[in-house]
Formats: sequence, structure tokens, C-alpha cells
Amino acid sequence: MGKVSVYTPIAYIVLLVSALALFSTVYRRRKVRRLISLAPWFGSHLQRDIYITLKNQNDPKVPEKMLEAALLRRAAENVRRIMSLQESKPSLAELHQRGAVGDDVWTRFLAAEKIMDAEVMECAGEANAIKPGWAQVMFQSAAEIVHNDKIHERLALVSERHQKEKERMEALRSQAAAELELEK
Repeated sequence: MGKVSVYTPIAYIVLLVSALALFSTVYRRRKVRRLISLAPWFGSHLQRDIYITLKNQNDPKVPEKMLEAALLRRAAENVRRIMSLQESKPSLAELHQRGAVGDDVWTRFLAAEKIMDAEVMECAGEANAIKPGWAQVMFQSAAEIVHNDKIHERLALVSERHQKEKERMEALRSQAAAELELEK
């Protein structure tokens, strides 16, 4: 039997480790590219952009109350988005388990959850920077704002339905009156 050099197993191990490292690097890059190419779950965050613009404005210094109001609006939008995610998660998870929804949609959803977690933490940090301990009060107020907005939307729908029903009843009343006039 021929002699095997001492360097042969070492070369084999180096080759194996290099191949695994290369595979790992390529796999992670592809995964990152795929995640970056996914469309965001929510559109642009206008309230966050407004707050950041006001916070970074130095020429005329923005009043503290205006910053607080912008941050409160930002928190309200975050609460809206979180509520939307919480409402969608059970049904989306079930659809994903059944195979009705692809992995890309589920990945987008999970990424949106992580983004919203980071956004809430950033918003809480900003609130505590303005007033220590204000984050909890701010998010309670934001939840109340969202709840109030939903009530106003429902009232507007009821008012709209009332108006349509009123018009329909007027049309029926005039039609019935016209039929009675024809019978006389």
C-alpha cells in the first residue's frame, strides 16, 4: 500500500471547511437579497416622516408641543398597524399552514411584525427622551385616538346608510303615491 502524505487529510479538511464557508456566504447573501426584494407589508409611514422632519428642523426651532403631537400621531399610526397585524395573523398563519399562502407572503408578514416592533421601541425611546415615563401614557392615548377614529368612521357609515335608506324610502313613497293616483 502506498504512503499517504500527512498533508492529504489537512488539505481535505481545509477544502471541506472552505466549501462550507463559501456555501454559507452565498446562501446568506441570496437570503438577504430575497428579503430585500420583498415588497413591504405597509406603505410609507407618513407620520414617522413628519415627526423626523420636525425633530431635525433647526432653522426655526419647532415647539416642544408640536413635537409631542407629531410623536403622538406617529404612535397612533403604529397602533393602527399593530392592530392590523394582530387581526391578520391568525388567519394568515392558518392559510400558510394549509399552503394557500406562499412563503414569500408569510416572510413579508413576519418582517412587518419585526419592523413594527422596532418602530414601537424607537417611538417609546423618543417619548421617554421628551418626557421620562411618557411612553406608556403616549401609547394609551394613541390607542384611544385610534379607537375614537374607528368610532367616527362607523358613525359616518351609519350616517351614509341612513341617507341612502331615506332616499330609497322617499322613492318608494313617491312610487306608491303615484300608483294610488293611477288607481283613482
